[in-house]
Amino acid sequence: RRPLVEWDRLRTCLSSSLEVLYQLYNDEGTADLLRFWRKGTELDEGSGYAAAAQAYISRLKRFESDGATPQLLWESSLITARFLGDAGQFSEAEKILARARELSKELGGNDRFVAEVSLRCAELLNKCAASTPEYPLEMMVRSAFYAKEAADLYAYMTDNDSKQGYATALYWMGLNFGTVCRIGGGGTWSAKRAHDIAEQALSKCLAVRKEIGEDASKTTEVLFGTGVLAFCKAEAMSLEAISPSGDKSAEQEILELQDQALKIFTEAYQSFSDTYSPKHLEAVKCLTMMGLVNKRVGRLKAATECAAKEVAVRDEVQGEMHPRAQQARRVYQELIDQIAAALPPTSNQLVLESSVDQDSDEKGGKSGE
Repeated sequence: RRPLVEWDRLRTCLSSSLEVLYQLYNDEGTADLLRFWRKGTELDEGSGYAAAAQAYISRLKRFESDGATPQLLWESSLITARFLGDAGQFSEAEKILARARELSKELGGNDRFVAEVSLRCAELLNKCAASTPEYPLEMMVRSAFYAKEAADLYAYMTDNDSKQGYATALYWMGLNFGTVCRIGGGGTWSAKRAHDIAEQALSKCLAVRKEIGEDASKTTEVLFGTGVLAFCKAEAMSLEAISPSGDKSAEQEILELQDQALKIFTEAYQSFSDTYSPKHLEAVKCLTMMGLVNKRVGRLKAATECAAKEVAVRDEVQGEMHPRAQQARRVYQELIDQIAAALPPTSNQLVLESSVDQDSDEKGGKSGE
């Protein structure tokens, strides 16, 4: 009983102070905070990410009923929505961001407030879409719009914080427009136009980050974005939504783009692993893309190895019920099924047994870490 009491006490502390959340919720501490909230499921049924959502939403309501200023409510809403988005509580996070947009108007419609909300919407919708088997077109069009809106608003601001926001908005423009390109275009953007916007945004993002002296991890983030864009262009080309360059055939350019993307993801994975840890979510998203590219080029064994690592880490860091962990497991199972289907019947059982053994080894290894 005592561990549960201690957990409840710590949960109350974490959910009562915006300052505590700000201090803990950063590039290095995100996984630890996610682990903490998920830990509650081992102590008390009904705890975990749902409890986090309930606690932080209650805090916001309390702030509002106590007459907190619109700016404090706005700041609280943004950090809460960001955390809930990472915890996979997407619908709750989107509701909070909608309220933050209303608060921006109460604060006079200041461009800085609107830009920050749009930036968080762009990030949230991307993460929500990535948790589904297929990227929903309408969701990605909205995510691209919000990223562009944020970048356009930040562009003329000159203070350092705004430049950081500008660079982050450009990064999400790169990812979100790249994904619009990947699915063949959407909204008012053709696949080619979406690709060009994404390419320009990532180039500008790198320039701004160098100008303001951001650390190497932010440069690696842009590198990852260029890998995503190369992969997305290959996907669009396979849909015949983008024509090949020059005298190249579509097949030749697709293979070149896939090879380029795989090299970039491998480099980014190593860099993020060195900077943070192989279990950091920035490193894990590289595993996601490495597995996807390997699958596209027919390297199913390599793809399965990446998928198995991703499942193991997401289960540990985010929990088995997190939407991203569930999506990773779907991909892993599809690969196992695909390999099994291509083998003689006597080999199928060996593949299935191997996959079960691998899952058991990975989960058994976690307890000793």
